[in-house]
This record gives sequence, C-alpha cells and structure tokens, in this order.
Amino acid sequence: MSAISMTQTSAHMGRRVHWLELFFDLVIVAYIGQIAHTMHGDPSWMDAVAFVGFLAAAWWAWVNATLTMNLFGARITASIWISVTIAMLSIGVMAAAIPDALGDRAGAFAIGNAVIRVIWAVPWLMNRRTIGSPWWRSILYCGVPAALWLVSIAVAPPWQYALWAAAVAVEVVLLIFLNGEQAWLREALDVDHLAERVGLLVVIVFGESILTTIAELDAHWMPMSGLSAILGFAAVSMLAWFYFTYATSSVESGLKRLQLRGSVGGLRDTVMYLPFLLVAGITLFASTLGTAVADAGHHLPPGAAISLSAGISLFFIASTAESLRYSSPWRTIAAWGPAGILLPWTLVPLSAHANAEAVVAASAGVIALVLAAIAINARRMRERN
Repeated sequence: MSAISMTQTSAHMGRRVHWLELFFDLVIVAYIGQIAHTMHGDPSWMDAVAFVGFLAAAWWAWVNATLTMNLFGARITASIWISVTIAMLSIGVMAAAIPDALGDRAGAFAIGNAVIRVIWAVPWLMNRRTIGSPWWRSILYCGVPAALWLVSIAVAPPWQYALWAAAVAVEVVLLIFLNGEQAWLREALDVDHLAERVGLLVVIVFGESILTTIAELDAHWMPMSGLSAILGFAAVSMLAWFYFTYATSSVESGLKRLQLRGSVGGLRDTVMYLPFLLVAGITLFASTLGTAVADAGHHLPPGAAISLSAGISLFFIASTAESLRYSSPWRTIAAWGPAGILLPWTLVPLSAHANAEAVVAASAGVIALVLAAIAINARRMRERN
C-alpha cells in the first residue's frame, strides 16, 4: 500500500494525535511564551505590530507542520522523526532569538524560519504526483519564503522586516488558492486529527497563561498580587470552560460538515486562519495578566489595558467567526458574540480609574456575563427543540 493510500485510509479512521506532534507543540508554546514577554508592561503600538509579526511567523510554521503531519504522518517513520526534530530545533532557535530578534539576533531568527520552511517542503515534493500538485507549487510555497528569510540576513532594517512580512504573506496568500488539490484534500484530510491538533494547542496555550501568572506572582509575592493572580486564574478558567464546553464540540461537528460539503476553503479558514486570532487573543490576555500581578495596587499602564481588552475581544471574534464559518444559525451566536467582542473594551476607560486587580476582576465579570448569555441561549434552544 502506498504512503498516500495509508494516509487516506487513516483519514477515514480518525487517528489520534501522536505524542511527537505534542512535543512539537510544546516548543511552539515556548516560542509563544517568549513573544508574550514582549507585551508585558506598557507595550506600544510598535510592540503590538512586532508581536503580531513574530506570532505569524511561528503560526504558519505550525500550520505547515499540522497539515503535513495530517496528510503524510499517519505512520511515524525515521524520516518524519528527523524532520520534526529539525523543525523543533528551528523553532527553538527562533524562540531564543526573540528578545533581540529586531537587533543582533535577527540573523538567527531568519535562519530558523528558513530551515523550517525547507523541512516541510520535502514530503510535498515526494508525493507531488499522487496528489496532483505541480513541483513548482511546493517550491513557491516553501522555497520562496525560505529564500526571502535568508536574503533578509544581508538586508538592513527596515527593508529586512519588509522581507519577513513578504515571506509570511506568500504562505498566507497561496493557501487561498488550493484549486488544483481540492479534490484530493477533500478525501485525504483527517478532520478528527485536525480538530484534536487545534484543541491540544489551545490547551497548552492556556497553560502558558497560567504559567505566566504564577511566575509573576513568584516575583511579586504580595497580597494584592495574589488577589490579581486568583482573579486572573478565574478569568482564564472561564475562557477555557467556554472553549472546551462549546467550541470544541462545534469544531468537530463543523469540520465534518465542511468536509461533507467539500469546502476545502472552509477547512482552511477554521484550522489555519481563525485559530491564529484565538491564540493571539489568549496570548495577549496572558501577557496582561502577568502585568496586572506585577502592578497590583497600581493602575494598569494604558498599553496593558488595551492588550487586556484586545485579548478577550480577539478570543470572541475568532469564536464568532468560526461559528459563522461552520454555518451555525446567527440566532445561536447573537446572544454572546457581539457582547464578547464589544464589552471587553469597557475595561480601557475603567483602567484609568481603578487599580490593576479591580480591572482583572472586571474582566472576569465581563467573561462571566458572556458565559451566562451563552448558557441561557443554549437552554432556550434546547427548550425550542
């Protein structure tokens, strides 16, 4: 049996995520923890732009890994093991470079990005005839970004950063055009595996937010910092409750509906594009919780207050957009979607008048209100049915 046939058979069986993939995710989350630190304190708009750029670079590396392992990793061979190990090493180099990635470590950051792109091109080139993809597509998708990352080493800022943006843009844009591979992807994609991959990554990112809070509490061992940490933990717990009570079941059923309809674009959006916003939101929220623990008893800096609001809002923007992409009825989303997106922004003016722990308490209250709206709406829907 060919490797691709084995993959297609496995897709219908709904294989589980291999622990090697979880190991890879742990390195990704270590990277995310590094960029979360760039948003501690009072981040500026330039810090926010850098945060999005750094996260995007790693996110598309994760997307490439997830899609490649989904299609070609049903059996963990020696070559796959070596490829994932090299990919993890590349992410590790990128993570170590983050503190000075816009300075002396820019070259290391670029090399890490280039290597991981080349690694994931190999399985696609090896299986190009089976999947009906021309050889140049893999070169264009992986080789061109890798080349841009390498060329950027010899280019001075700000053009260096422009090349980084262009490298990520190539991957983002090319995923829009999947026409040649749609028929094959419709049959080969294992949606159970994809749903589990996204869910497990989100679990680990939530865990990183708790780790950030604990680390700041350890560094600022005071009663008010402890209060901020407890309130922050409650807020994170409620977001996780929403995701794993409502979102994960919607993801599993939604992905299967999209696959039955043959919507490769829908699968792409809900696995690759929208989870980026979800992870960005959780990471921003986590970074601000760390600041709130450190600044307990004082006002949150303006940049931190905006990050707090943006984090919660992005989380619900992603959740709302995914529900709509799964063709969920708008009436099931209207009760919580707009509230989850808009209410967090009331925390920004509040932060000018209240201490950090009070703002964190208010953020927990906002999340609780949204969850209450979801629960009430779910009960009404059950009664109607």
